[in-house]
Amino acid sequence: MENLYTKKDLASKLKLSVSTLDNHMKEERLPYIKFGKSVRFTDSDVREYIRKHNTKKYTASVIDNVGVEGLKSVITGWYKKIRR
Repeated sequence: MENLYTKKDLASKLKLSVSTLDNHMKEERLPYIKFGKSVRFTDSDVREYIRKHNTKKYTASVIDNVGVEGLKSVITGWYKKIRR
């Protein structure tokens, strides 16, 4: 079974306020499980939330997957397009 986090635990872990988490929950950007009046967050949902909202780390992994040469060709193609 996955670890479950409370709002307070998750806010501390992500260095966000509880009200920011509430807003993201209302906007359906952060999935949660409701137990009566309490909510919990699973490890997998938290990892997916971080992946979607932390573009720096995600961008770095995309660059690793494409490789530096692939990135150079994408940037060169983009630059040539905007110069026309």
